[in-house]
Order: sequence, then structure tokens, then C-alpha cells
Amino acid sequence: MSSSRLPRDLLIGRQAIFGRDGSVQGYELLFRETRKNEARVSDDRQATARVIVDTLMEVGLLQVLGGKRGFVNIGLDFLMEDAIFLLPPQDLVLEILETVPVNDATVSRCRELRSRGYTLALDDYVGQGQTWAPLLDLVSLVKVDIQGVSESDLLPVVREISGRKLSLLAEKVETPRQLEETMGMGFEYFQGFFFARPIILASRKVDPLRQAVTGILAMVLAEATTEEIVKAVRPHIDLSASLIRIANVVGKSPTRVITDLRQAVLAMGRAQIRRWLELILLSSSMSDNRYARPVLQMAVTRARLMELLAESWTGPGKPDPEEAFLTGMFSLSGSLLGVTVAEILEGLRFGRRSGGPFSRAQVPWGSSSPLPEASNAPQSRWTDS
Repeated sequence: MSSSRLPRDLLIGRQAIFGRDGSVQGYELLFRETRKNEARVSDDRQATARVIVDTLMEVGLLQVLGGKRGFVNIGLDFLMEDAIFLLPPQDLVLEILETVPVNDATVSRCRELRSRGYTLALDDYVGQGQTWAPLLDLVSLVKVDIQGVSESDLLPVVREISGRKLSLLAEKVETPRQLEETMGMGFEYFQGFFFARPIILASRKVDPLRQAVTGILAMVLAEATTEEIVKAVRPHIDLSASLIRIANVVGKSPTRVITDLRQAVLAMGRAQIRRWLELILLSSSMSDNRYARPVLQMAVTRARLMELLAESWTGPGKPDPEEAFLTGMFSLSGSLLGVTVAEILEGLRFGRRSGGPFSRAQVPWGSSSPLPEASNAPQSRWTDS
């Protein structure tokens, strides 16, 4: 079994930032390569890119930030790249690292970012206001590293920039005495081990093909048009080839050779396309999971049973057989795919009933269903005595 095929862990460090009243005002997002809660950054650009991709494109801002603002470290390389404009200015504060030189190019870029609505902060400030003056004119917040300044120099550092009407954040606050002193100096925000150590948010990266298949499956269930389905499949060469190939085998026109996607969609029909997508989704982890084959057989059996139950339902609120089939199919997604139903189907919307087949409130058999929503890999009935 090749570990290169397994989904990598998504690890994001997060440390809370507090206000004077003790409430959480935001979170600094930190690069973490392992589950050890420590920073090992050899490349600022790569670290920032990893944090941004994992937060925005994999896990999601709401899940990571919970509606608060995020603070992201920005080094020189990433500052000067156009990719920085992909960041949502309403959600993120850009922390300009202390390693960024102050010159015409960096000041011009910070001015452009501010004009586009970004909030800028200066990280790890320890004084030397004259050196940083051009950037201090553009940032809204200064994070003062109180461990990098002696006790006797801290107040002069604060006074040095107090006339600029900037918000001050005390970094690396570790004791009640440091909190009391920095509050007395007028700091508005606080961050450090005294309040909370960074925590690691861990998730699993979902394979891009699996995401594409999930999205197309959602379209089929929502009764999208033929053209919409074709448009969704077309960018994926492997899916396009697979659909045309299988359409020539099981399609409704056995005497006609199918050569394009539109013909394939029409020949297969929605029910067959749905089954094809479900099979791809569940079999994608077969080579990575030695339990997958028996679990897949169990999932298919459950799916068919759920479908039959739905078809024979005579009471009020008759369930849709297709959605019932999918409920049974994904009841073992934890064992098959290594992620929960909620994770794999996030964003999957079903057109017939709000909430979809995975909401117990929408399923007539409710909590009395004999099929659990998830299961571990098969276990033997025998135990060592």
C-alpha cells in the first residue's frame, strides 16, 4: 500500500487574540507541518501559501475562524505576488513580518493593499519607529513583541508610536503581571500563553476527483439538465473517458457507438449515471483500504435494502428511493473513505427534500432505522479469552 495515495492531514495552527474585556477578537493562523505544536518554517512563502490554501480551499473559513477575523503572516515573497489578492479582505488581517524590508516596492504594495480594503498589521515590532515609519503610516495595528523588548524600554516603544492612533496588540503575554502592565500602557489586544497556547486544527484532505464526483452527483440528484451535467464532467478527462466507455457497454442504445459526452449522458439515463458516480466515489479508496471490498459489499446491500424500503413505503411522507439508496450507500463512508458523511458531502444539496437523505428529520423511519449511519471496519465476532 503506497502512502503517497493516502489523503494528507490538513494541519492548521490557531492562537486566539483577546480584547481588554477577555473576549476573543480573532485568531492568528499558524503553519504546522506535524502534530507537534511547534513552528518549523523554512520557507515563509510556502508556509503562508499552505495556511491559505488549507484554510480557504480545504477546511473553510467558517470552520477555522468561527466568524472571527483571521491574522495571516505575510513575508516578502508572498507580499509581492498577485496571489495575495485572492485573500478575502473582510475576513483576514495581513500581518507584515518583521523580515520584510522597508523600501519603495514594499511600501507601494502595502499602499495598494490598503486601497483595496485590506487591513494591515505590523508583526513583532520592537521599536525603531524611524525605520518603520513608511509602513506605520499604512498599517492599522501594531503587534509589539513584549519578550523582545526589555521592561524599561517597553513604555518608550509604546510612546514612540502612540501618536499615530494605531491599535496596539501585546504579543507573547505569559504572566498576569505582563497583562496588567500592558493594559496600563493602553494596549487594546493581547495574545500569548497566559491566555491560550496555539491549538492544532486537523482534518483530512479530500481527493479532488472525489470532490468533482460528489458535485456531479449532487447535480444529478437535483435533476440538472443534460447540458449542465456535460459541462460539469467535461473538464475531467478521466471521468469523461469513463462515462463514454461505460455508456457503450450499458447504455440504452447498444447498436450505436457513443463518441461524445452528450450522447453518453442521454444513453445512460439519470439512474445509471447516479449508480456510476456512486461506484466511483466508493471504490476510489479500494487500493488504500484493505477493508474496503467487504465494506463496499455491505454498503451496496444496505443501499439496495433502503431503496426497497422506500419503494414499498405506504405511510405519509414517502421517501425518494434514489435518496434512500444513497443513504444506505454512504452509511459506511467512515470506513470506506476515511472521512465522515458530513465532510465528504459538505456542499452536496438534494433537490427534493431540504436537508437531504442524511438528515434523520427528513427520513420517515427516523431513529428507528436498523442501519447505523457509520461503522468501523469489519470486526470479528471472536475475541481472545
